[in-house]
Amino acid sequence: MHITYLLATGSNAIYDGKYSQRGRYHTYGQQSFVLDLIGTMSRAGHTVRLIVDDPHKFALTSTFRRMDSVTVTEEIDPSGKTDLILVDEVPDEMLRQFDEYVPAFRIVHHAGRRSSDYLVARCARFLCMTENALSLQRKYLPQDQAVLVHQGVDLERFPAVDATGRRPKPRVLLYCRLDSGREAVLGRIIENIDREEILLYVAGDGPGFWETSDRFGSEIVLINHMPCQSIPNLLGEMDVVISLGRGAMEAMATGIPTLCAGHGYAGLITADNIASLLRYNLTAVGSDRDPALVMEDIREALGVDRHGVRALAEERLSAGAYMEDVSGLYAQVAG
Repeated sequence: MHITYLLATGSNAIYDGKYSQRGRYHTYGQQSFVLDLIGTMSRAGHTVRLIVDDPHKFALTSTFRRMDSVTVTEEIDPSGKTDLILVDEVPDEMLRQFDEYVPAFRIVHHAGRRSSDYLVARCARFLCMTENALSLQRKYLPQDQAVLVHQGVDLERFPAVDATGRRPKPRVLLYCRLDSGREAVLGRIIENIDREEILLYVAGDGPGFWETSDRFGSEIVLINHMPCQSIPNLLGEMDVVISLGRGAMEAMATGIPTLCAGHGYAGLITADNIASLLRYNLTAVGSDRDPALVMEDIREALGVDRHGVRALAEERLSAGAYMEDVSGLYAQVAG
């Protein structure tokens, strides 16, 4: 299949002008999603044309240009072979340049954000990543237009990493943006981690960064920003991860026991609770576990079988499964 993927940088509603990093924009979750999906599509034999409004400001341009069957360009050429258009966060004008008969699917990153009337009329399917997003999107979309397709991670980019044996001081990574109201929960988690027993890494950017530095900087390893390409290397050094959303998915793909935290605290992600946590994208929305129990949860996580964590990720968190679902939806609309 020939797939055209439309993506914007500075005009992207998710970036919202906030995430400029030395001339490039970064929004970790969205960029990680795009990297994993396009990488998976390329390996599956699809040809991908990624159209970015400004490739110089996109943090992954060089990475994609090294991939087979992937072209990165800012030139919109409607005459190019296209079977399916995937519409990420872009101005309507980018899509308007393509013929109406080419099927277009809208990727929903923000669960409750309403798309323009043009996108509603033009896109055959809205790909919702969570049950929550599906419910919110169906408030204004026809029932069959909004569909649930759980996002996943590239299981080859995040290979399983065997444990290195019990360290004198286990390494725990708290991996989360320090904004959007998460700071209070994350601060309580750090407070309750025994930094004498645990070597704690905190990787995150946002308004809460300097407060975290001021309060805990001498007792932790604090990292301001990690690009998508480097995350697998960082995760491979950890014994336990505390994260949300794609960060939690990536850690589990690596086989690392993962605690769910962000907009609440849910403790260890297991086969018993992953379905309910996925409703809100593993963000711990609505979870009321006391962050004071985090050391208890870390000790339990250190005893978890990594092969079981990886198997759970393969079952529930695969970008390959996402692509198969998208291909199935394309077959439906293309006839």
